[in-house]
Amino acid sequence: MGMWETAGLAAVLIVFSLGLILFTQRTGKYQIAYFLTVTVIFMVVLPMMFFTSGGHRSGMPSIFLLAVLFTVLMIKGKAALLISLLEIAEYSAVCVFAYYNPEFVTHYETEGQILVDIIFAFTCVSLICGVVLFFHLREYDRQRELLYEQNEKLRRYDASRSVFLTTVSHEVKNPLNAINLYARDTLELMGEEEPDVSMIQSNQQVIEKMVVRIDRILTDLKDTVAIEQGRLALNLAPMRLSKLLKEVSGTYFGKDASGGNELVLDMDENLLPISADYARIMQVVTNLLSNAIQHTKAGRIRITLYKQGGEQIVVIADNGEGMKEELQEQVFKGYISSDKEYWRHGIGLYVSHQIIEAHGGRIWIESKLGEGTTVTFTLPDEEK
Repeated sequence: MGMWETAGLAAVLIVFSLGLILFTQRTGKYQIAYFLTVTVIFMVVLPMMFFTSGGHRSGMPSIFLLAVLFTVLMIKGKAALLISLLEIAEYSAVCVFAYYNPEFVTHYETEGQILVDIIFAFTCVSLICGVVLFFHLREYDRQRELLYEQNEKLRRYDASRSVFLTTVSHEVKNPLNAINLYARDTLELMGEEEPDVSMIQSNQQVIEKMVVRIDRILTDLKDTVAIEQGRLALNLAPMRLSKLLKEVSGTYFGKDASGGNELVLDMDENLLPISADYARIMQVVTNLLSNAIQHTKAGRIRITLYKQGGEQIVVIADNGEGMKEELQEQVFKGYISSDKEYWRHGIGLYVSHQIIEAHGGRIWIESKLGEGTTVTFTLPDEEK
């Protein structure tokens, strides 16, 4: 076998090995292909080429080095060490055998041919080793950056959850304290000779309001877990949004739970029923209206319902304190902020976003600090 034929065969084998590596990385059939490469090419073909390509007085020792390198890169665990040691032993043995038995070796005719083969093999091995090392280092850096980013996300997520749990605990504790206070006051009033019935009724309304608030918080917590586990279920049935909006607004503005705010209803009551989960949409409207009342003092809250295109659109707008711009893009994303200002707007917005999207609708916020907040959501207009 001539020098150039040997060099060509070596190049083909090297390219084949590289192609096999890329193929197995994409298909996932790593170890079988790698084992075949090592046993067939590295441990059978290369030793045969050694004897037909000048033996130790050629570029074959450099090719042996490349084979050992690729074995270490391809085979995993202890098998890589074992097989590479076997290769080193085999390559050393064939070199020693060729040295003492030169008649089995097809030598190059001139020193020039030997020099060219050595330079060619050395150059190929150097380039391939350099390329492999470059890509491995680049992949290492990429994985390190990815790991750093994931750790940062986990750190922020953990911080967000801590703030979330603290805030929710605070949100539940406040109404519980209020219930305790008004219950004690009611007991004292009932112990009087002439109880103030109007005061007792007022205390009862406050207690009912606090119970509803706690129930809403716990419902949102339960739904948050269901959303994260992909278990948010919908019970679709024909319903009228106008009826639901009146019912929810009546709950707040009919029992002195409006925070001194004025309610304005601007609804198209002639809209046809849509297919939706009545309880879930009520949960959304309750969350949005509760937030509007909570962040608006002696202001105006407007509820609008109309149809546009293939959607029925609900708008709940207030002229309260508003929301910071950076929070408007975050409040629908779940545990993403360690800012207590974010959690002050409640987890209801996150749950509401998931419910509306599950119905095939959209929801968004427009708000300015000191001017108020407008929350709009849409639902597909499916006539029944």
